[in-house]
Amino acid sequence: MLKDQRIVTHPGLNPLWESMERDRRQQQFAAVGVIILSLLCIVVGVVSRRLGWAMLGGAGCSAALWWLFRILTEQPLAFWRRQFREEPETIVWVYGLVTERMPFGFKTVSVGTLHLVETDGTIHAFGMKPNELKLVTKTLNRVLPHAEFGYTPEREMKHRGEVTNFKGRDQFNQIK
Repeated sequence: MLKDQRIVTHPGLNPLWESMERDRRQQQFAAVGVIILSLLCIVVGVVSRRLGWAMLGGAGCSAALWWLFRILTEQPLAFWRRQFREEPETIVWVYGLVTERMPFGFKTVSVGTLHLVETDGTIHAFGMKPNELKLVTKTLNRVLPHAEFGYTPEREMKHRGEVTNFKGRDQFNQIK
């Protein structure tokens, strides 16, 4: 249980909450898109009198409606706010990873990913801008004082049981 419950509403966590909402919104758009394509398959199947197309569209539409229902009933913001407020000790490791895409040596895109690792080894990843990643990590340091922050191969071995070999990750550490 957190001593100061207000820290969960700190503006430094807004990029994390926005990332969750953005992900949820993208899933909703994808589900609606699949519903529209499935309805189009049904119409094509009925007009051209092809039972297979109509059945495929019906199955796709049913699956997309179930997916949309699940998306709309889950509330990730409420879940994570409650998790941070009531059970912050379940998050044991927090680290950020910045991925830069540089085709032909020109930096085009930078994407930050925040990883939250639970005691059972479950990893939750949230995408955000690299400059927001540092702010969220600093704020989470106050929300989760018992958690370990930052990436090291030793921490990965401790929490995951294996080390992911990212190419180029340790290139600067090897230079002496």
